Amino acid sequence: MFIHSVTNLAINRVFSANRLLNSPVGIATHRNDREGWAIALKIKGKTIYTVGNKQVLSDNLHPVILPKGCSYSWKCIEPGECIIIEFEAENTETTFTAFEIKDNSLLVNNFSKIEKSLSTKKTYHRLECNYYLYEILLFLLKSAKQERQHPKKYSALKPAIKYITENYSDSSITNELLSELCGMSTVYFRKIFVSVYGTSPIKYLHNFRIEKAKGILKSDYDTIEQVALSVGYNSIYHFSRMFKLYTGKAPSEYAKASRK
Repeated sequence: MFIHSVTNLAINRVFSANRLLNSPVGIATHRNDREGWAIALKIKGKTIYTVGNKQVLSDNLHPVILPKGCSYSWKCIEPGECIIIEFEAENTETTFTAFEIKDNSLLVNNFSKIEKSLSTKKTYHRLECNYYLYEILLFLLKSAKQERQHPKKYSALKPAIKYITENYSDSSITNELLSELCGMSTVYFRKIFVSVYGTSPIKYLHNFRIEKAKGILKSDYDTIEQVALSVGYNSIYHFSRMFKLYTGKAPSEYAKASRK
C-alpha cells in the first residue's frame, strides 16, 4: 500500500458521484492513462483490478483510489453495486492505492451527501463536496495507519471484525463469541482489541450499530423499533439510550434534523 500519494492530495473539484450497476461478469475492461482521480467502493459484489502484474480485490471493505494517469484493467467476478467519486486534484503520483477498512458507513454516507450536493448545486456545493471527500480520505489514511502500527494484532482480530460487520444485527454477540472466533482467551482478546482500536470490543460493536442506525434514519424506515431491531437491539429503550449516548440526540431528533 502506497499512501504518500493520498497524503499529498490537494482536491480542486469533485465533478461526479455515480452508482454503477450490473457490470458484466468475467469481462475485463482496460483503461489507459486515466483522465482524473477517483475513489471506488464495491458496496455489493466483487471486482478484481489488475495493475501491471498485481491483482487487487475490491469489495465492500476494500475501496480503491484510482489516480490520474494510471493504467489498469478491471473485471467483475461477482455482480453488485459500485459507487465511484470522480474528482480533480493536484498531485503527480500515479500509484494505484487499495485500502482495507473495518466499516464502509462513512464512505457510503459521504457519497450520498456528495451526490445530493452535486444535484442541488447550492452556492457552496463545491466547497461542501470537497469537505466530504477530504473526510473520506482522512478516514482511509487513519485506517491504513492503524493497520501498519499493529499488523499482527490487526490480522489476528480480523475474524471478530468480519463477524461484527456481517452480523451486527445479531443481539447475542458477546466478547466470548468474538474471542472464540479469533482463537484466544476473552481477557487477551479484549486487551489486544483495545490496543489496536482504542476501545473495547463491545463499545466498538455499539458504535458500529449506531453508525448503521444513523444511515437508516437518514433513509426510509417505518418505526424506531424497526431501526432498533435492524441493528441488533431488542429493546427500543436500550437502543434509544445508546443512540443518545453516542450521538447526543434521540433517534427521532436525529432523523428529523437529517432531513432538513
